[in-house]
Amino acid sequence: MKAAIYSRKSKFTGKGESVENQIELCKTYGASNGYTDFSIYEDEGFSGGNINRPMFRSMMKDAKLKKFDAIICYRLDRISRNVSDFSTLIDKLKDLSIDFISIREQFDTSSPMGTAMMFISSVFAQLERETIAERIKDNMYELAKTGRWLGGTPPFGFCSEPIYYLDNNSKQKKMMTLSPIAEEIDLVKYFYSQYLSLGSLGQLQKHLVQENIKTKRNARWDIKALNIVLRNPAYVNSSELVVSYLATKGATVLGVPNGNGINSYNKKNSKGVAKDVNEWILSVAKHDGIISDTEWLNVQRLLDKNKILAPRLVTGSDCGLFNSVLRCSKCGGRMISKQGHASVKTGETIRYYVCSTKTNTYGRDCDCKNIRLDKLENEVMKEIFEVTSDHGDLINAINKYKQDLENETSSKVDIKTLSTQISTKELQVKNLVDKIGINPNIYDVLATRIEELNNEIKSLQFKKFEIENSQSNIKEALKKIDTYTAMLLNFEDLFKNADYQMKRLLVNSLVNKISYDSKTKLTEIKLFCAKKKVVL
Repeated sequence: MKAAIYSRKSKFTGKGESVENQIELCKTYGASNGYTDFSIYEDEGFSGGNINRPMFRSMMKDAKLKKFDAIICYRLDRISRNVSDFSTLIDKLKDLSIDFISIREQFDTSSPMGTAMMFISSVFAQLERETIAERIKDNMYELAKTGRWLGGTPPFGFCSEPIYYLDNNSKQKKMMTLSPIAEEIDLVKYFYSQYLSLGSLGQLQKHLVQENIKTKRNARWDIKALNIVLRNPAYVNSSELVVSYLATKGATVLGVPNGNGINSYNKKNSKGVAKDVNEWILSVAKHDGIISDTEWLNVQRLLDKNKILAPRLVTGSDCGLFNSVLRCSKCGGRMISKQGHASVKTGETIRYYVCSTKTNTYGRDCDCKNIRLDKLENEVMKEIFEVTSDHGDLINAINKYKQDLENETSSKVDIKTLSTQISTKELQVKNLVDKIGINPNIYDVLATRIEELNNEIKSLQFKKFEIENSQSNIKEALKKIDTYTAMLLNFEDLFKNADYQMKRLLVNSLVNKISYDSKTKLTEIKLFCAKKKVVL
């Protein structure tokens, strides 16, 4: 019987359960269980988090060709650490009548009990990973109670530094805490006092622009960054009043308020999206607070009040067709739609595209003039319809691009040639190993050549994988081009019959960038397939 031996290790290393050791153990097990011919598939330097590995994919292709009767691996997690991937693999092998054997756990899918036990083990492996993640969270919660800084980017005005202490066994330990940066802390105090004086984030931002006060990266302070500073409890002198306020937001503060600041953790998920306050972990910190509880609470109440009064984010048809692609030619900033005054003649509200840099800096960094939204959109869409209606040039350009892609595929080394080279070298290795089996005394003479051939085989296998991957990507690109072509050829009809959200989607699919110059009235439209200039 024939068997495939699969081995994997996340890092290139010669220690412990190396790829070579895994293979030898699998060979020994296979030989003692009736398998006489082995195909080796090695992935070293690849994670078990997914199954997108070159030799694993090669093994599965050979499985479909019935080149072996079983897959043998050293341990379950060599295949995958994901239950879903593992389950899919076992189902595929079952359909192909190929057994799966894990020698470490002694699982063999040739028996129903072996299959059941393998799935149970895989489920427990995932459960263990989830338990570890939960333990880390619990440990973080316990460490937060101590008031130490648990890592990450310190709030503006602070840096992290170590402090040392003796534990219950009189051993020296280290913990991190926040330490103030004098110049930045003075600026934070200034933000708080000015916000209460000016009454809004917009006015505070305008004031900072006028005073030319910038971030430590020499950028303008935007409203979002200012809001983060003013909301952060790291600056407050913790007190019962502060704790009570945070409780009204659904947050619980660990520790006894003593005038120190309050550290906050677990504020965002793994994708960087802010979590609800009731999911935060807040604790009285080791560092001193710098804003009095009364001033901090006054700022929070004013922020709460202004949030209720602030206009909601514009959505739907008020967003503007070109919000995602329109840029100011002068500064490169985004131009976004904004509501203007009502027309005296029609009473209809006029909307404009406005340079965001101009708005954020109150005209200090850019003085691009506004452009009426309806005028710009109508003129630009006329030009886009004209370009997409010229089917002759459009089709020729697309066909040329497709031909270039296809030529790129055919110009690469033939997969069959590589496969032949690999098979030839594998046969050479087998013959040399057979010779050593007959005469062990020649091992030293042939070992170097065998190693050279194995390295050449690995190189060819990786080259083959890269080409197969490239060809797969090109085939996928060609399919997308055909879909894109159909959209282009019917663009005007699709656009005119679409709702507003679909119109924006169609524009974003076709338009790479639109630049508007208020001085020359020149609008440059850069499509993914052409470029056009319009004077308004």
